[in-house]
Amino acid sequence: MKQGVVIAGFATCGKSTLGKKYKNVIDLESSNYKHNNNPENIPIEMRKGTKREINQEWPENYYQAIAEAINKYDVVLVQLKPEHLDHFDKNNIKYSIAYPNINDWKTVKMKCIDRGNNQNFIKKLKEVFVPYYEDVIRRNYENLYIINKNETLESVLIKNNFILKDK
Repeated sequence: MKQGVVIAGFATCGKSTLGKKYKNVIDLESSNYKHNNNPENIPIEMRKGTKREINQEWPENYYQAIAEAINKYDVVLVQLKPEHLDHFDKNNIKYSIAYPNINDWKTVKMKCIDRGNNQNFIKKLKEVFVPYYEDVIRRNYENLYIINKNETLESVLIKNNFILKDK
């Protein structure tokens, strides 16, 4: 059986947009697995950076969802965090990386503002922007997709011959 491709993407890469647009792509938004209190009246992006109760099943519940999604979707988009990449490496799960151009923090920040992230989230993201990249490039990934200023994850995947099926 063909397995889907796991792509760990840094924040603002366009994972949610792709997941909503294509039927063979899923964005496994991690906060839905990490936190117990996910009030539906507050958009996901506005919840990020706020204090919430951690689900006691985290992160195993997220890894289980990823394992199930690999068998159902062609592209499985996940949160890029070193601990998740450690899990993939330890469990021989192949993955690729999607990362904004490391010289373009300003665009990442503007995307965060545009989507409603709070200043606490943006500050934390800035703190890990370069260190996560330095960690990522040492990893055993299959492909590294760099998203430049005028590109989207969608355009980069299409350029790399991914077949994305409209909903």
